[in-house]
Amino acid sequence: MTARVGVTVLALPPSALENRPVATLEDLASTREPDAVWVLGPSREPQAFARARSVFEVAVFHPPLETTGDGPLQRQPLEGGENEAIEERDALDLTVAPSLRAMDADRETASSTLARRSVDADSPPLICDDVTTTVRPTALAAELEGAKTLASVAPTGAVTTVLTGSEPAGYDALWHLEAESGSVRAVDHDPIGTVDPLDSESVSVRVRGAGPAEGYGESRSIATLKLDANGVSSVDTDDVTDFGLESVSGIGPKTATRLAERGVTTRTGLLEASLETLASLSGVGAERARTMHRHARVLETGEARRLTDESLPGEHWSTPPLCLDIETDGLSPTILWQIGVYDPAADEYRAFVEREDPSDPGPVLEAFCDWLLGVHPNRALLTWNGWGFDYRHLTSFVAKHAPYYAEEWESIPKFDLYWWAAKNEHALLPGRTNELGVVADAMGFDGAKTGLDGAQTAAAYQRFMRTGEPLEWERHEAYCEDDCRALWHVYERLQDAPRDDGASADESTTAPVTRDPATRDASRADSSEGGSDSSSAATATTEADETEQSGLSDF
Repeated sequence: MTARVGVTVLALPPSALENRPVATLEDLASTREPDAVWVLGPSREPQAFARARSVFEVAVFHPPLETTGDGPLQRQPLEGGENEAIEERDALDLTVAPSLRAMDADRETASSTLARRSVDADSPPLICDDVTTTVRPTALAAELEGAKTLASVAPTGAVTTVLTGSEPAGYDALWHLEAESGSVRAVDHDPIGTVDPLDSESVSVRVRGAGPAEGYGESRSIATLKLDANGVSSVDTDDVTDFGLESVSGIGPKTATRLAERGVTTRTGLLEASLETLASLSGVGAERARTMHRHARVLETGEARRLTDESLPGEHWSTPPLCLDIETDGLSPTILWQIGVYDPAADEYRAFVEREDPSDPGPVLEAFCDWLLGVHPNRALLTWNGWGFDYRHLTSFVAKHAPYYAEEWESIPKFDLYWWAAKNEHALLPGRTNELGVVADAMGFDGAKTGLDGAQTAAAYQRFMRTGEPLEWERHEAYCEDDCRALWHVYERLQDAPRDDGASADESTTAPVTRDPATRDASRADSSEGGSDSSSAATATTEADETEQSGLSDF
């Protein structure tokens, strides 16, 4: 069976395993639900490997310890979960190398294994933790460590994807090498979608990082990789402190240690502890104890809490706003190829999709504006982080490709639910992160389960732009519709969310507010939506003595 949707691999540096309570790792396992756990090398870390095997009930591998009597490569079979959109289960075999040195010592076995993989269109990546890069600033050049070994064992005229924990998660570069010698012929530091070898005589290696990412620190960064038949479809990073007790506002490593000394190691245990007990801990106090309690309750129950009496965006309008989501070909898009709109009043969804000519962004924008301004001229729009992405790009593209609609577009009232809840601190959200999918899932949203994310839809459209290979259009449209309906689901749950009893009346009027750009537009249509300059002071007091060396707060 072929992995059409993919399997999930959780990449953990040994320090993230050794320095965290078992309860944190159990929470990580239940939240991310990986199909396999990769304990990063390149050094041998048997204790971290054993700890992972004792906690995670899935396949666990650690490349430096992956040795067999058959040679330097070992196949690691994986099986993902079932998906409602696809009847079969996802299956995938990983190929794991203990080290470049092991491959170099037995090139014959490595070469034959990789050659067999090259003719199999469904072959997964090779995992080798000591593949890394170095930069020589004086020569303005980069080098690929292990290039000679890879060039001597990898097939020519094909692209071999190598996953390594020695490069940070998010690193993605395509190295074209001379066969045998490993001399660098060219490097593409921004490969898009499906990539091709330079020619039939070269060895092409696509290096994807899975190691600690900048901003987290060696002991806190973890990566979640989605693998499918085409290789790596997405790589997401998390901070390990987003799980377990440290996911609760107000709790950092030192406070977590103090709580563990009192027998509190989980969020459930935290809720069972009295406020007096929590407040008595060194450096906590009554206010911070209340913050810890109410955030833990939200995370455990999946029920959002209102922190202020501020109305939701558009809540008192006669007609609810239209829920909007866009799909692009990347974070710096050349086209907005799908614009989806869900109308809660009519329970209807409308999609505007460019399936024919991805070189022309105009038709989709025109069709969307024709419909919005011609059919729903008096409706407001609602997004999730639209001020960070959707509205920003729509405004730019309308001005460039449909300028005759620019003034009317600017006048449309625009709301952002993410800004209202998270930026302006009017609510506590139950997700480990504030991504729409995470928050909606925590609030019980039951979507189409397409198995897609934004990065995958962008990569699929990039392939369409490059090769003309059509997407599974219905599946990708269902993904966009899911986001629109998830947005309204979160909106309705926030409408019904109770006021948090831990926030006193004066807390909602003392803290500075992050102004939502929607206020300016919305106030033109309804003065009740202009908002106030108030916000909740529910954000935890900074735990200065627990700030990480990276400069980030540990909670």
